Amino acid sequence: MRKLTLMLVVVSLLVCTVPRGWAGPGPKPADLDKLAAAKAEEEKGDLARIHRDYNSAVFHYSAALRMNRQDPALYNKIGIAEIKLKDTKAARKHFSQALKYDPHNCSALNNLGAVAYIGRKYKDAGGYFKQALALDELSAPTHLNLAEAWMGMGEVEHAMTEYTRALELNADILSVGPDGIQAQIATPEQRARVSYLLAKAYAKRGNVEGALEYLRRAKEGRYPDLAKVYTDQEFAPLWKDPRLAKIVKR
Repeated sequence: MRKLTLMLVVVSLLVCTVPRGWAGPGPKPADLDKLAAAKAEEEKGDLARIHRDYNSAVFHYSAALRMNRQDPALYNKIGIAEIKLKDTKAARKHFSQALKYDPHNCSALNNLGAVAYIGRKYKDAGGYFKQALALDELSAPTHLNLAEAWMGMGEVEHAMTEYTRALELNADILSVGPDGIQAQIATPEQRARVSYLLAKAYAKRGNVEGALEYLRRAKEGRYPDLAKVYTDQEFAPLWKDPRLAKIVKR
């Protein structure tokens, strides 16, 4: 019995002397080499995407994924390149894979929403964008995307709320792209429409300078309904301002 007690004490001491935070042996050299090779291919893919060579980007990201199959960011990157190539089926698959390895990946949810939006499934798109914002409310691109989904559903007031929130978070959201793993719905028509809607919002708040600036941007973007500035009541405070007539003639 004393011998057994002694053995238990020795085992206890051995357990207690294991350094705190120790998690067993580290990665094998071969695994580290594979991860390094995957990172190199990923960087080649990033460079190709910067130069808008999306076929090469997909090639390099695919090579990286063969060596590192559990990286959500990689799945997001290849999916975005595939969106640029209009291969939404492959993009949807890869964004779903990103969620498989990281169920709380707001970028992947946003990107699935972008795929649904491209397919004109605006309600589905809005659902994905809302899920993404529940995880990261500070994502300006996702607010902008949700605004576009609301526009697709004909919900202008809801869209205005999201456009405004996107600009509160990032004043340059219409001219500066996202971080590279988050799809952002952006078209020239969108920019012109957003500019007009924001001009209306500024006018409603009494910010005449802001309203005039965004009306100029809407005009530069060839917004087709610019003449509504003289019928939309929000612009009433500007009707007698001579600067408005220089932007939009009656």
